[in-house]
Amino acid sequence: MISMVRTPADDRPNIAARVERTLQRCVDWSQQGRHRKVLAEVERLLSLVEGEPRLEAELLIWKAQALLSMGCAERAFGAASRSWDLTSSPHSCHLMSMALHALGSSGQSEELLRMGRELFPDAAHLSMQLAMMLADQGRLPEALDLLDDISPDLDLPGDLQVFLLGLRANLLASVGRWSEAEDVLEDGLGRHPGSSLLLETSDSLQQQRDRRRAEEELAASWRSTLASLQRAPGEVDEAVINCGAIMELPELVVLAARRLWRAFLASDPVHPQAPDAWAAALVVVVLELDGQRPAAAPIARGLRANPSTVRTIAARVRAFLDGMDVEIARRAFATSANPRLQEPPLPDPLVHGAAIVVPFRAP
Repeated sequence: MISMVRTPADDRPNIAARVERTLQRCVDWSQQGRHRKVLAEVERLLSLVEGEPRLEAELLIWKAQALLSMGCAERAFGAASRSWDLTSSPHSCHLMSMALHALGSSGQSEELLRMGRELFPDAAHLSMQLAMMLADQGRLPEALDLLDDISPDLDLPGDLQVFLLGLRANLLASVGRWSEAEDVLEDGLGRHPGSSLLLETSDSLQQQRDRRRAEEELAASWRSTLASLQRAPGEVDEAVINCGAIMELPELVVLAARRLWRAFLASDPVHPQAPDAWAAALVVVVLELDGQRPAAAPIARGLRANPSTVRTIAARVRAFLDGMDVEIARRAFATSANPRLQEPPLPDPLVHGAAIVVPFRAP
């Protein structure tokens, strides 16, 4: 009589097919944000694939992805590392790197991505992830070099192609290469017409470019109106410039604080005894006009000024501004909240025959 008892080997094709079906469903569940469902299904199958490293590795990748999406970076790293040990893949490398980055180990995360790029040169998503990480650190030229290294001959999925084009355009714009960024987007829309991501990126970059141009024009206008100061008032002016360098403040903030100082002097010709404290207070008030809530103490410490003195001076400057209309004050001394940045550029009188507009000057 022939035995009908099934052996574990007989079930392997069925288990493989079951895993494949589950992984296909995981794509949909993940897109729907049902990460706990992904985790539950993967955990249920992991006990059935013992001795099948390829299947276990694939399941662990989805486990790591779900855990990472749920904010469990440490557990995600463990699952991704186990998958890597079973079958090294660009996906497990990517997830290990993302988990390390979420845990604050950006150096190790970068090393993993660089290793992965060497092992899997066709895995463009590793280069893109590393480029985004470097961009977050302000290493924009390095990030652009990485994108340049991605072979144009790679047969990338459509959504990855679109993401690559959008990322490259954003990085080019961030380093001021606006024309190249526009060319990338124009080429991308030619190949992917109607792409919502590229259209949104194009609109966003145009807004950024207009904003940057408005900031440059405002800064130029303010620079041209700054009269020189002597003796103690000049020392405060120099201290404001020094504060900008120490705190790495945008030029507009420094210019606004210098304008505010001149306007305050015109209404109250004080004889400042602590230039650094005055400079810190002026910067604090300008940042407040922009809707921020800066703490006086860190700025004071940066200039080795007394925080209590800074607060006292800031109160005097605020009292001066209280006598002005809020919109006028913002127009005169705010930076990011300055209404002038939202206004369309004035027409060139030489081109359009418009009347010459007198530049706005500080009170």
